[in-house]
Amino acid sequence: MLKKIEKSYYFLMKNLEILRCPICHEKFLLEPYALICKKNHTFNLNKKGYVNFLQTKADTEHYTKKMFEPRRRLIEAGMYLPLLNELRSRMVSGNLLDVGTGEGTFLQKIASDSSVKSVFGFDIAKDGIEMAINLEMTAFMSLSDLTNLPFDNQMFSTILNIFTPSNYSEFHRVLTENGVVLKVVPDQFYLQELREIYGLPVDYDNQAVITRFKQEFPDNQQKEIRYVFEIPENLRTDFLEMSPLEWSVSPEIKHSAKQNPPKKATIHLQLLIGKQQKRI
Repeated sequence: MLKKIEKSYYFLMKNLEILRCPICHEKFLLEPYALICKKNHTFNLNKKGYVNFLQTKADTEHYTKKMFEPRRRLIEAGMYLPLLNELRSRMVSGNLLDVGTGEGTFLQKIASDSSVKSVFGFDIAKDGIEMAINLEMTAFMSLSDLTNLPFDNQMFSTILNIFTPSNYSEFHRVLTENGVVLKVVPDQFYLQELREIYGLPVDYDNQAVITRFKQEFPDNQQKEIRYVFEIPENLRTDFLEMSPLEWSVSPEIKHSAKQNPPKKATIHLQLLIGKQQKRI
């Protein structure tokens, strides 16, 4: 059985043209377990099978296993199945990039689709990438900067942007002609049960995010996704811990919430589909 570093090495052998150096933007050569550009900038494949392209420190404090593990269990239990089905139906055949992949379960559920050629995911969260690399899927994972992607121009036909920030100049650069960005943003009642039990405002507005997306992609569609997920009893505590919402909550409120956690979760989302226009 191949080690993780070996799997990633062989993946890069087949997909080297997709990458470029984030420092000088030159193409890479692949040496044994290292990417080296023409200007000798070197990025090593570590033993866990991913590359750290960041020029700043990775996030090891906020998005950690403590949050990612319960979120993974809920995704695997089907909490986002209608969303995943919708995303699959909107993808364009070719290479797939997951922006802010976290612990990788969303990507894993989509990556096996027959329309997908090569799969790349990245994040700034070290724990997330180290969890993602352990999933059963053929993909290349990295710690990368959203504002300076280590990918060459026009390499991806589909970009997933699920609950994560965007950088539209980079999206336009790496998208193929007629490629799509699939951006998922929470809507007004998303996880309202979690907000209620934590005493947080339920009604919030992402219209500014939606407006900006439509400005960037005049050829766009928007679809509302709304349903209620019945939380399995053994995962109700996980629901309390799956989101950054808990970060601002006092230990006393968290303790109280665990005594009678929500039994259902409202999923209320807007799926934004932006199509890359032809370059002039």
